[in-house]
Amino acid sequence: MTDYSKRSFDDGVAAFQKLAGAKSIPEAIEIQTTFAKQAYEEYMQQMAKIGTMYQSFAKDAFKPVERTFKGSR
Repeated sequence: MTDYSKRSFDDGVAAFQKLAGAKSIPEAIEIQTTFAKQAYEEYMQQMAKIGTMYQSFAKDAFKPVERTFKGSR
């Protein structure tokens, strides 16, 4: 999560710098659109990773309960 946060911040700074150097409104809109698409895609990838991690934690946490029920049969 720390790496994602750092990358996200760095990408935001880079986009702002590009935006500050834009020579026209269409160029500025393109820079913003590109940044927004990239930020959204990276965010969704990060959330998928976190979802997978929580799913794994839940499975691991449930294992002792599952063994208890299987052993009582």
